[in-house]
Amino acid sequence: MTFIFDAHADIWSDVVVRRSRGEREVFRNRHLEKFKKGGVSGGIFVMWIDPPFDQNPKQRLAEIIKAAQAELEEASGLLHLVRSASDFDAAAALGKMPVVWGVEGLSGIGSDLGGLEALYDLGIRHMSLTWNEANPLATGVKQAPDRGLTALGFEAVRQIEALGILLDVSHLNEKSFWEVMSATSKPLIASHSNARALCDAARNLTDEQIRAIASTGGIIGINSYRDFIDLDPAKQTIERFVDHIDYIVSLVGVQHVGLGYDFCDYIEENLIQGSMLDASRSTAPDTLGLETAEKASEVLKHLRERGYKESDIENIAGANFVRLLKDRLEE
Repeated sequence: MTFIFDAHADIWSDVVVRRSRGEREVFRNRHLEKFKKGGVSGGIFVMWIDPPFDQNPKQRLAEIIKAAQAELEEASGLLHLVRSASDFDAAAALGKMPVVWGVEGLSGIGSDLGGLEALYDLGIRHMSLTWNEANPLATGVKQAPDRGLTALGFEAVRQIEALGILLDVSHLNEKSFWEVMSATSKPLIASHSNARALCDAARNLTDEQIRAIASTGGIIGINSYRDFIDLDPAKQTIERFVDHIDYIVSLVGVQHVGLGYDFCDYIEENLIQGSMLDASRSTAPDTLGLETAEKASEVLKHLRERGYKESDIENIAGANFVRLLKDRLEE
């Protein structure tokens, strides 16, 4: 079976909510079966400050870390935390799922860049500077277009790269994006963003941004969230999702494309009305044919129908992201 690596899963957000209600072994009980049915064999599991906890992000980050650590211990027979390049092979040898621990937005460290090394020491190997918010480091897509990286943000980019953490530019506004590009010397990813040429959403990437990421040796993970696939609800389908793969492959090559599904079925169960998240989400049905992780492997069928070679499908499905992570983690 082709190895599918999902470069963006909000699993820890679900874990912290459910564990706060008294649930345990959340991944095993709530996600494992979906992953198995969809053929998802690894991924980047991110911590994200869920509204309304964005008013005290430091406290919320600590809560999510505690929940994630407990969950990793309970799921030690299923999940293998990736800290170094060799952990991918170790996970395979043990029959476990390789999980890269990520942070979606660094509001939780505030202005304390010492938090970057502390997060690294915990095992975090992926970071984005911001979610949709403006924070002491950078500016998200929902904020002022004339605000980009701060001086502290430029230093954060330098430290993140020096630590050997993979930097993610999804959610940055355009000014922040280009300032990251000016400051970076390592491959970047946009873990869950699509082509703006096919869907004119602020969270999607222009052709120039796509080419810039590819020029670093980076990868774009295609996002299954409906409003980033097409603005017309009638076109929010798996076929249109694959159109985004086709488009970016034609623009920069298959080696720069992966999957960053961003499945939201379990997030929307826990939505808090009136939050920033709520305002950014449509009320339309989920993307037809890609509603949950159970459908992840359906994308591979569509790629075969469109004439992709098996080697290219393997690269898109997961090999591209795994290769890049191994390269960054062994430096």
